[in-house]
Amino acid sequence: MLESDILVAGADPGFGAIKLDTGDTKVLFPAVICKGNERIFSTLGNTLINKGSDLETQIASLDVIVTNNSTGLERHYFMGSLAESLNPNEAHYCWDEDKSSDEEATALLVVALALAQRSPIADVYLGTGVPVKYYASLRGKYEAELKGSFLVEFRSGPMEGMTRQLNILRSRVLPQSYGVFIKETLNEYGIPTSPKLFSGYVVVIDPGFRTTDIATFYDGVMLDPPNSFSIEKGLKWAYIGVAEKLKEMTINHENPIETDDKELDKIFRVNGGLYPWNNGALDLNPIMRSMLIQLGTDISREVKKALRPMLGKLHTVLVAGKVGEMVFEHIQLENKLLIDDPQFGNATGFRIMATTLVNNITKRANTPV
Repeated sequence: MLESDILVAGADPGFGAIKLDTGDTKVLFPAVICKGNERIFSTLGNTLINKGSDLETQIASLDVIVTNNSTGLERHYFMGSLAESLNPNEAHYCWDEDKSSDEEATALLVVALALAQRSPIADVYLGTGVPVKYYASLRGKYEAELKGSFLVEFRSGPMEGMTRQLNILRSRVLPQSYGVFIKETLNEYGIPTSPKLFSGYVVVIDPGFRTTDIATFYDGVMLDPPNSFSIEKGLKWAYIGVAEKLKEMTINHENPIETDDKELDKIFRVNGGLYPWNNGALDLNPIMRSMLIQLGTDISREVKKALRPMLGKLHTVLVAGKVGEMVFEHIQLENKLLIDDPQFGNATGFRIMATTLVNNITKRANTPV
């Protein structure tokens, strides 16, 4: 029997994208999924186009079968950009706040882990997070349910024909913006890397696809609500504004353009904001810029309103996330700092947390009784 490797990973399964960090590998793909089917014509086309590294090429071709070994349930899926391309009408985001018991959300997470796995079998220690708003109600459920044994079979791409078995042994859950704080303050051995952030007031602003998480820390301790909270506004809100403007721009034509956040996400991610139309393209970037300015302004206003008593004492405002990078210049707060590799802020922090968990387990196992 093959021996299992240990895989320690941090996962940030956002509403818009799956981010996973194992230390030596980072995995990123749109959190879009649909049922798979037999491919006939879609095996033609651009399959020979070089997408970059083997991992990038594989991520562009996620035709997978995921089996839950505990239940025996087997499902065939298209994921990420492949789902967007092959089945645009049925491809969808996993919108549920509670992703722990959502079969499709679990499948997305399991496939991300399988992509980062070096050996055929791995025992996984997983760090992950939930939005600040849902942490109290979902933490226990996540830690209890994000376990089990899974098998992933790749049906296309460089890993075609390969299988990966992974056994999630333990999972630890934190509020999403807490991962950012860990990344900026601790290393894998639990040693502080930035003592300044452990004293006084520090705020993490983590805008996402649907929500923006705000976490306030005092002397390294995350404060309870109302000082840490979620704002129900993120990139999706900006896309809705762009969609409305696009329809308005084409209203006098026979078929005005009606689009949604999923299609617009792809337009900006793949087409650079150019919407193919009428033998040319409409440049949506100026509209998007105005929406991002408004989003940054709205986030700033909500933070100032909630944290008014301590505003003058905030010595560092950490901004994280891909959306955070997009609105950073429009956030109207002093002492703001965009973290390095902002899109993986939470995933890297969760990996560091999972590593310390493994180190503690190892230490206990090696301590003489």
